[in-house]
Amino acid sequence: MAIVVLVGPPGSGKGTQAKAVCEHLGGVPHLSTGDMLRAAKTAGNLEQGWVDLMASGGLLPDETVIGLIEQRVANDDCAGGFLLDGFPRTVPQAEGLARILGERKTPIEAVIQLDVPRELLEERLVNRRTDKATGQIYHLVYNPPPAEAQLVHRDDDRPEAVGRRLEAYETMTAALLPFYENIQLLRRVNGVGKPAEVTERMLSALSV
Repeated sequence: MAIVVLVGPPGSGKGTQAKAVCEHLGGVPHLSTGDMLRAAKTAGNLEQGWVDLMASGGLLPDETVIGLIEQRVANDDCAGGFLLDGFPRTVPQAEGLARILGERKTPIEAVIQLDVPRELLEERLVNRRTDKATGQIYHLVYNPPPAEAQLVHRDDDRPEAVGRRLEAYETMTAALLPFYENIQLLRRVNGVGKPAEVTERMLSALSV
């Protein structure tokens, strides 16, 4: 069973790289807390206070996110392993994950950190748009949308929210990354370059 944690700031390319790693691991599920929370919001299953907090670039309480993950990994499709994208983000969340996996007797194989300079992250996020009809994500500079796309600029991709998201990430990982480094699970990967180049680095890190 392969359990991999993918860590990286917003805009680092975690979603793209997660798909490649999941395929490499035999098609294990890609568990994105961001996707889970947005789906819960769309379905009306998220308290309005949490919706407002997400829109402002804030983070939900650890116990809320841990509970969401605990429910998800109990599903049958996770029996052969899974990749976590966007979780854990804090040391309490990492401790919650350790408890969940300890009960399953399934250790983490690796924690991969995608390193990308902040100025590049800001450029990637602020210029990101989503086609509300298809869900396809575009970038106004690097991957322009077709003329017929119905573009939406997510609230958490607006400049003010992006700044708050990146600051929150930097504050969190100041403790989280040393936590995993101390137990020899952390592997840092340069996230700058073409997606295929980054994927190659990711897979090399997994084979260490």
